[in-house]
Amino acid sequence: MKRTLLPILTAICCLGAPQARATFFDEIKGDLTGPEVKTTPRYTALYFSAHWCPPCRMFTPVLVEWYSKFKAEHPDFELVFVSADRDAESMQNYIKEAGMPWPAVAFDKARGEAFMRYAASGIPYLVLIDADGKAITGNPGNEWLPPTQVLKEIENIVGGS
Repeated sequence: MKRTLLPILTAICCLGAPQARATFFDEIKGDLTGPEVKTTPRYTALYFSAHWCPPCRMFTPVLVEWYSKFKAEHPDFELVFVSADRDAESMQNYIKEAGMPWPAVAFDKARGEAFMRYAASGIPYLVLIDADGKAITGNPGNEWLPPTQVLKEIENIVGGS
């Protein structure tokens, strides 16, 4: 009896306590620059945009104003800028000029698989991602959707939860 119990007890002891599963935000936070996010959000919106893109530069001020109001009411939400700029300096100029108050993906990480799997065929583009990494708005990998349409979806999903 002692011989059969020992391997079982050893296996139980070595397994330890279950580890908490990392969220989508936990997985990407090492790739972010800018304002620190103190809590792990339940929802993360990725904003694909670039300084050289006129429609992006028209929409970004709208997004800055929207974010300032929405984020204050929804601490379980975060917005992250994913730059399509041609160089890091352009990205930084865009962030500064637009007054983006949210974190950004580091320029050298923005075209990585972790982010590009959520991109669409055009910019400006928004996609909302849940804690599990599932896109729940937008149209990743497909045709572009207007960011104002996605903002309404974000308000309904995050605001309604």
